[in-house]
Amino acid sequence: MSQKPNVSIFSSAKHYTTSSSINELPITALERRHTVIYSQGLIKPENRGTIESIDSMPIMIKTCQPITDFAATCKELNIPNDKLPSQESYQIETAQKWLTLKGKNGKIHKFPLNTILPKVQMTKHVPAKQLPRDVEVDRRRRIYNKVQLEKELEREGLTKLELMPTEEQYYLLTENSFKHFLPLSFFDDTDFDCHSPEAWLKLGEIETGEMYPLPAKAYLPLQQSLLQYEWQNSSVFKYDAVNGKWSVRILEDECVYEVPKIQIMFLAENPFDFIRRLKQSIEKRNNAETLISMQSLVDCVLWQDIAAKRLYRHKLVDKLMAGIQCDAKFYEQLRLEIYILYEHLMTSWEFEKFIKLLPLEFPNFKPEIIRNSLPKAFNSSFAVEERSSIKALKIDITARKTKLLTFWLLYTFKGFEALINVNTECQYIETLNMFIGNFAKPLALSDFLKSQQKQSTNISNYLKTIWPCKLSNGIILVLRALGKGWLDISLNNWKVFEISKISRFILQVKFRMQESMQVLLEKSIESFTNMLSDPCKQFLLLDLQYQWSSDFINTEFPFNKPIFAMVLSVNEEKEVVYSTPPEEFAPALKELFKKGLEKSSGVRQIDAECLSNLRFASDLYILTVELVEELYVKCNDLLQECYLKAILPLRSYAHKYDRYIEFYLLSVPSYMSEYKAAKKSSMQVKADILEHKRNKEEMRLILPATINIGPFLVIVEPMKQYMIKKRIEIVKKIFEYYVDRMFDTNERLLERCLEMYQKINEKPQSIEHLYAIRDFAITIPDLVDQLRADIQIMWLEYDMLDSFLYNLPDHQFAMKWEVYAWPKTILERLTTLREEQKLDIEDFKRLHLSECIGFEERLESLNDEIQQFSLQFNPQKVTEVAVEIKKTWKVILDLQKLGEILHYRQELFELEELSLEFLNSIIKGFLPYKNLWYACQDMVKLEEATLGNPLVNIELNDVYLAMDAIQNSLQLSLQVFAEKPEIQEVAKYFLNMLEQFKPKYQAIKDLKNENWLFLHWQELATRSGLDIKYSMAMNFQYCMRKGIMDHLELVHDISEKATNEADAIRKAFEEEERRKEEERLALLMHKAMRKCRTDIC
Repeated sequence: MSQKPNVSIFSSAKHYTTSSSINELPITALERRHTVIYSQGLIKPENRGTIESIDSMPIMIKTCQPITDFAATCKELNIPNDKLPSQESYQIETAQKWLTLKGKNGKIHKFPLNTILPKVQMTKHVPAKQLPRDVEVDRRRRIYNKVQLEKELEREGLTKLELMPTEEQYYLLTENSFKHFLPLSFFDDTDFDCHSPEAWLKLGEIETGEMYPLPAKAYLPLQQSLLQYEWQNSSVFKYDAVNGKWSVRILEDECVYEVPKIQIMFLAENPFDFIRRLKQSIEKRNNAETLISMQSLVDCVLWQDIAAKRLYRHKLVDKLMAGIQCDAKFYEQLRLEIYILYEHLMTSWEFEKFIKLLPLEFPNFKPEIIRNSLPKAFNSSFAVEERSSIKALKIDITARKTKLLTFWLLYTFKGFEALINVNTECQYIETLNMFIGNFAKPLALSDFLKSQQKQSTNISNYLKTIWPCKLSNGIILVLRALGKGWLDISLNNWKVFEISKISRFILQVKFRMQESMQVLLEKSIESFTNMLSDPCKQFLLLDLQYQWSSDFINTEFPFNKPIFAMVLSVNEEKEVVYSTPPEEFAPALKELFKKGLEKSSGVRQIDAECLSNLRFASDLYILTVELVEELYVKCNDLLQECYLKAILPLRSYAHKYDRYIEFYLLSVPSYMSEYKAAKKSSMQVKADILEHKRNKEEMRLILPATINIGPFLVIVEPMKQYMIKKRIEIVKKIFEYYVDRMFDTNERLLERCLEMYQKINEKPQSIEHLYAIRDFAITIPDLVDQLRADIQIMWLEYDMLDSFLYNLPDHQFAMKWEVYAWPKTILERLTTLREEQKLDIEDFKRLHLSECIGFEERLESLNDEIQQFSLQFNPQKVTEVAVEIKKTWKVILDLQKLGEILHYRQELFELEELSLEFLNSIIKGFLPYKNLWYACQDMVKLEEATLGNPLVNIELNDVYLAMDAIQNSLQLSLQVFAEKPEIQEVAKYFLNMLEQFKPKYQAIKDLKNENWLFLHWQELATRSGLDIKYSMAMNFQYCMRKGIMDHLELVHDISEKATNEADAIRKAFEEEERRKEEERLALLMHKAMRKCRTDIC
């Protein structure tokens, strides 16, 4: 049955502070005790006054006068401070004595004096006739300094072969390289050490706290050879407590080795003790090698006999084995082991006889060594003393045994067996853990909580259901066979149960269960706390203003196995955030810790299950969390402190990514829209591309994939790759934009080239066209020069793409070179243009002369057509005549245009000027006919439109202007055609039609009076007796058909009446408005006066 574990919070002696370095190790109790024994003068005071505090004290000088040989009295001499020299004139430094040794290339190595002072242990008060400690230390130092270690070792018979090899160097060589095969350090006796390793290193510390190495002589390779070793001057500067080796640097060649203490003798160490230490270690090593060789020979001989199956039977062994009761397999194994041991002893005895017969063949083996290596029988003096004591006290062992079995709980083997079953199950519980202490990879906080909750739930279910059943089944299975007795589980009497051993047995099981639960919970708490707090201990010393001082990749808080994984990203509020906020860890872990331990409560006792005939309370539970409450409180406080402090480095590290927030949230389409609108030059575009590429490579280099910050594995890879891909996308978009821009530039240049070439390459259609081509060709050289300049600029802009080795599409590549070749093509075409134009001019000149002849003929025929209009004077054919007039006028315009062209071509061909007087006379004679018949046609159309359109659509102003223009035109025609009365009759006819139309116009004007209302239509119908029904589509022809022309005066009277009534109503309304305004102003004035009176009162 296991012992009850310590319930202290740190029962396993686990500390939450990091181990100090060797230089900072505190002095042990033994070292402090030695210091007290040395002298009180060696202990330096911890609180020293400063120079300022010393200045304020008077200087006291003790003068001593001898009174006897052993005592002296001191008299104090006071000197005022003002009599002393000023301390500002010199600097006070710490006095220090040094030992210097020369090294490689004359380099000086300094060692403090304490590193060579021997250790002397003396009482505080020096007895009479004994040297003081300081004198004894200096005397020993001088003695040790005179000792030559190599000669002393040679005098003691310790050769270099005895000291070689060291551990690691030996295994690098063959088996025959050294005499001995066991390392000497295995047999080193550390009792010869006068200091502990920490105390040795402490000797190299000076008052300023700086550490210096220790001078020593070390047995090390000469010139890095594994076969030649010498005692050389060295400096010792470090000790590795794990493998027990010292780090030593040879002064001659500056090589560093790690060797055991047996190869090092400090200058402050007693060389004679060191030689005895070496001698004793060598003797032990030699004896061990001899025994190993002897045992190897004996085992080889014995193995040959076993392999040949030559193990002979022994009667005594068979007789002793006959009384053993066990299964056949175990019996054979035991018998074989006994026979092998017997044969080993016999072989050793025979080997001893063989050595005595041939001692020269085996000089290293001596009979006493072989005899001492064999096992020996010995008598126990304790058993003899115990028997004598029992006999003297007259103790009856039989009676005592009976009494013990009567009162002892485990009086029968079945009780042991039952408790063994209980202990087995309880030990299994002690191996469990309420929490998972190791994960294969870092998890998110949610996954971590789920895993831990699942683990604690499974363990809780096992503790509450399976464990009590297994315990009770193990007890019932064993104790049921006992039947009646002290451990009877079939009791049904409560009083008998209370006085029987079964009640104590059940209580013992209960305590064992509680002990296991305490071990389980303590181990769970400590493992959970250690797992979560160990990586966070480095956060505890951080202040609230902590700022991350390292770069993005190197962490300031390393931990080789992080627990939690968090992904770094940027949210829409322009903040760098983690996938799990750091503030959630402390409350989540606190809740997990509490809930996980609380699940262990409620483990029922096994009383009711083992004693089924007795009735027990239903709420009998063992103590669980109550046993570790203090430990839980301390560990929980530690976890809370750690993870509240962990927020500082996480937030500080996240703030380092603030420089990437704007770019992370940057919208590439919006960026490209603004970029295109900026229309940057090619150099600026190139600079932008290089900047994006530089930023991309910078992010690849300075941003890590992951970084460990204590227990947190911060995953930066998604954010890093997202920004890198965005940089790549932006560069790609800029290239596409630039290529498209260059395509547009090329396309415009190509259009200019094609337009220029087409203009000079086009077949001239006329002499004007030819001279236009010639004029344009004169400007071609200047245009080509400008074009070449633009093409050169385009070519330079393409160099930006070539600098990035960008592959242009095939069509753009072809367009680029096509534009480059166009200026040469245009200039080549220009050289052949002049000769071609000479031939074209002759052709156009012949064509021009024929056109001039045709022009004269057309003028003659036109004059004849115009004379025909003087015979047209029928007013009823106004429409037909007007159409003919229009056709003739169109011909005249065409001939007029053609005449101007021919006149201009005469100048181009350098011919006589073409006369257009005949054409102008024709036009002058045709205009009176045109004006007359156009006015007649307008009069007909005006009457039709005015009478036929609805009244609401008629614009009276337009009608009036048209009537005035027609009247003026007709009156002018009367004057022009004064000699042609027939044509004057036509004009008079339409003037008469105009006079007849005016009453109708006046009637329409009266009906469209703005004051004419529906009631006036009713009045007109009533007074005139006309049946007129007003509608929006009604026109004046409808009214004429109803007979309105007979009542024009009535219409005019009603219209004037409507106007007068409207004016009267308008005046009455204005008068009413004026009256209301006066009343309102009077009311406002009255209120204002009343307010004034109130204010005055």
